[in-house]
Amino acid sequence: MIIEKIKITPYQLLFKKEYKNAKFSINKRDGWIIQIHSEGFIGYGDACPLDGFSLEGHSQSGYGLEGFKLAITKSENIELDELLHLSEAHGELQPSVEFSIQSAIYDLASKLEGNPLNKYLNKDANKSVKVNYYSDSLVTPFEGMIVKLKIQNNNLFDQLDMIDKAIDKFEGMAKLRLDLNGSYDLPRAIRLCSMLENKPIDYIEQPLPVGSFEDMYELSLHTDIPIAIDESITDIDSVYKVLDNQCADIFILKPMLIGGITKLRDIIKLIKLNSKRLNISSLLESNVGRLCYLHITSAFNLDEECGIATEVFFKEDICQFPFSSNGIIDINSSHGIGVDEINL
Repeated sequence: MIIEKIKITPYQLLFKKEYKNAKFSINKRDGWIIQIHSEGFIGYGDACPLDGFSLEGHSQSGYGLEGFKLAITKSENIELDELLHLSEAHGELQPSVEFSIQSAIYDLASKLEGNPLNKYLNKDANKSVKVNYYSDSLVTPFEGMIVKLKIQNNNLFDQLDMIDKAIDKFEGMAKLRLDLNGSYDLPRAIRLCSMLENKPIDYIEQPLPVGSFEDMYELSLHTDIPIAIDESITDIDSVYKVLDNQCADIFILKPMLIGGITKLRDIIKLIKLNSKRLNISSLLESNVGRLCYLHITSAFNLDEECGIATEVFFKEDICQFPFSSNGIIDINSSHGIGVDEINL
């Protein structure tokens, strides 16, 4: 393809209210949108690292994107594989940069081909994607819905009360995913799990700090509640470590922490080969990033409810994201990720 222009623009999203998890609280998200222009089409990508989770910060990711831009010779025919190689080179130790560049490349390539991104990646892609809801979601409860709840590292009885209120809010129809963000130690996690017996829990997510593989295995011996691993997964080596230590039942993949779509494909293939559950989850980025997640989830035929319906947290966004109906988002036939313009 012939690259005519590359544009990099910062964006900021404001939360409706202060966003809190067990590690921090924030009021806004800062990221970058990369636009790659070719033959009248634009490919969009989102780089939105998160302090406390990502290797890189906001400024670093901006420098990484500018480096990629400078490496591209305009009006020269560049093969897709070469562009992907450049994305890996400029995204080294900056997964959000690699992800955003590859997102824009694949978005552009699928638009040039005249296909939605999911069909460009896999002609047999799923036609729809299942999503989980959040405790803040304003939705009519339905049987079998999945709701994610952030658990704080404070009084356990307060946390149990919050869990019971969520069960009541969704009229006992929901199974809960409890996200601890690695804030508990082993004894406290064992105690929490013992208090959750007979409650509708789908899984507990990253209960122990990143890298606590042996303790995660020990925790699994003390509970029948499935254990999901999230922030610990940053590359294929970390997947092997989890598999070797037999310390998780579910893998949650955050592309913004892992890197490009090519790396995600290899990781997903490995997890599937080991017959483990997995889903894709948001790092609270813009709809541009989450639309790419939607198409990735479809393209790789992931049937788990994924954690990408995070529009509930923001006042407004830079483009539209499709609404879900009873936990299902149908993917339309728009080319690429379905974005033709953004509001920056």
